[in-house]
Amino acid sequence: MMYILFLESLSLPIPDLPKQLLLHYTSTDSNLLNLLMDSEKLNNMIPETISLVDRQLLINQCKILSVFGDAQDKALYERRIEILEKGYTGLYQKVFNTLYEEVPISTYQEVENILKMYSRINDSIRNLTDEDKKLLDLGSLEFEGFDASNGMHYYMMSYLVDRMDEYHEYKGRELKSHTTSPLSKYNKMLPIHAEFELLKKERYTTSDLQKFIEAVTVKVS
Repeated sequence: MMYILFLESLSLPIPDLPKQLLLHYTSTDSNLLNLLMDSEKLNNMIPETISLVDRQLLINQCKILSVFGDAQDKALYERRIEILEKGYTGLYQKVFNTLYEEVPISTYQEVENILKMYSRINDSIRNLTDEDKKLLDLGSLEFEGFDASNGMHYYMMSYLVDRMDEYHEYKGRELKSHTTSPLSKYNKMLPIHAEFELLKKERYTTSDLQKFIEAVTVKVS
């Protein structure tokens, strides 16, 4: 990357670099915008100022990426280059507007724990006899998805299922809930799941499942 910065200081045009070198830098540094924003500790906040060095790095990156894009991409990167070159701080949102707010690791862990819990619950239910199933209010334990309009849980789960190809049992299923109550329900169940994990229970008995049911159906007086 410093090689490109050096060439830029000599006013050598970036597109005249050997194609192999361009491919190398676009493949290894394609996340440079993200990395620089992390260094500014931005998350979802647009920076009010960017150092000269970081501006030059971003300009060089935009020039490289513009070589491989179509006419629309090229125009987009040219606008970003001009904004960065002239230091138009009020327009920095035009440079950083393709990034989303970070998903906290706590959200990811909560989604993972919920999905693991339901994997155990569903596996256990499949192994029950028809008679045992009739004794339990299994409908109260059904997975209801996540609220897509408020919070990041839905988007985290969708990414895990659709893009990361994990939790295949949810592939093609409706993952959206239009209320926030499912998360509240899952949070009542998670302490029981954590207790069973400590006991290294890989399959739940009818009495184990009943504990989950009571957690979500019994009202506290």
